[in-house]
Amino acid sequence: MSNKYIVSLFIILGGIFIFSASGLAAGGENTGNACVNCHSKLPGSSFVGIKSHDWKGSIHQKHGITCDKCHGGNPAAADKNEAHTGVLSSSNPQSRVYYKNIPSTCGSCHGAEFYKFTQSYHFKKLEATGKGPNCVTCHGSMVTSVLNPEDIANVCVRCHNKRIGIFPYIPQKAKAVLLLLRQGKALLAADKELYKPAKGSAEASYLQDAQSSLYSAKLQWHKFDLDAIVRDLQEMNNSLEKLSRSSSRP
Repeated sequence: MSNKYIVSLFIILGGIFIFSASGLAAGGENTGNACVNCHSKLPGSSFVGIKSHDWKGSIHQKHGITCDKCHGGNPAAADKNEAHTGVLSSSNPQSRVYYKNIPSTCGSCHGAEFYKFTQSYHFKKLEATGKGPNCVTCHGSMVTSVLNPEDIANVCVRCHNKRIGIFPYIPQKAKAVLLLLRQGKALLAADKELYKPAKGSAEASYLQDAQSSLYSAKLQWHKFDLDAIVRDLQEMNNSLEKLSRSSSRP
């Protein structure tokens, strides 16, 4: 087989793959998932239609997380009633998207984050009273997002304010810590590009320690332990300082 033929074959196969992927992203006609195929045709003025349109282009769609993964149902069924078997209203305590059940539903994929969240006071409050934040409070549902430092205070202040009297300083502290976390992430990324240590070297070990500390800080966010996040970021900074000193030696 000639090299020219092989190259042509790769181009053809690549085109087929791109075409298939674009068909999935465009509207779901070729997904083989009855939930996506039907809901994507609903008008944007309807509640379910809005949610379906929000899902398009989201990180969940990109990773193949379709309606049934969270809401239940039979995505292989052509009949409407059969397709909705097992789908419960979000007001039903048995539903996977019931307010108190959302953390465990999200946790089926986001296990480490869910574990940290179960260690938080917020989770205990949610379990005991049904009040308090869950994953959707900060991240949304269909269109998942990560709050930036400017937005986090506006979320926290709903409960942490002078009127209610529950730690009213928390919104501004959370904003400051999240900003610090983002700066730490940027610093680590810059140092990874700058140093590129050899595998197995002391410098590589320092860089790995820094990465582990940053990962721990991100997880601690889901426990809402702001002081622990700061400690992890300090550990990350210590490791990066060791990396810098070691790399500058002749």
